[in-house]
Amino acid sequence: MLCWGPIPIGCLWLGSRANYLSGNVEAGIVVSFGTAFASLFGALAVLRRLDYTWILVRRAAGHDQRAGALARIFAMTAIVGVVVFSFWFLVINGPNDPNL
Repeated sequence: MLCWGPIPIGCLWLGSRANYLSGNVEAGIVVSFGTAFASLFGALAVLRRLDYTWILVRRAAGHDQRAGALARIFAMTAIVGVVVFSFWFLVINGPNDPNL
């Protein structure tokens, strides 16, 4: 769930700080995208290593474990994200909100 909310928001905050301190919008964009790229792929690398370790531990315990849980976890978080965003967009905000 960190990859869907807190990490991108933190990267946008860092980009806004870079924009404020340098007075350059391009610097803020570069910092935002650079930190998002590094943070999200770093988190994915850590999660992949954890998933591989989980497979090895399950195999060592005698279970026939061929695939990890990372793909299922990603799919479930994506489904939850789509449902929450759809609820917010269609019910709370509304697609025809005059305040947009």
